[in-house]
Amino acid sequence: MNDKLKRIKSNPRDKLVEQNCSTCEFNFGDVCAGHSTRKDNGEDTYGMAIEEAEKMFPDGCNDYGISLGSFIEQEKLNGR
Repeated sequence: MNDKLKRIKSNPRDKLVEQNCSTCEFNFGDVCAGHSTRKDNGEDTYGMAIEEAEKMFPDGCNDYGISLGSFIEQEKLNGR
């Protein structure tokens, strides 16, 4: 299983939720709690404003992990 599918707890033929900040387990409402590298200054993403993270990483960053709510939604999309 490739790394992306493993991070979002999915199988190769599954329907997927979008991979972005709104479906990420590290979205703590107002801030990002993930540990990726910012594109603008190379610093850690931890603690950056979620609005800024959403603009910088529209398809999710390399620390993306699916949130519980999004995982449940994805499971329903796949009839589980």
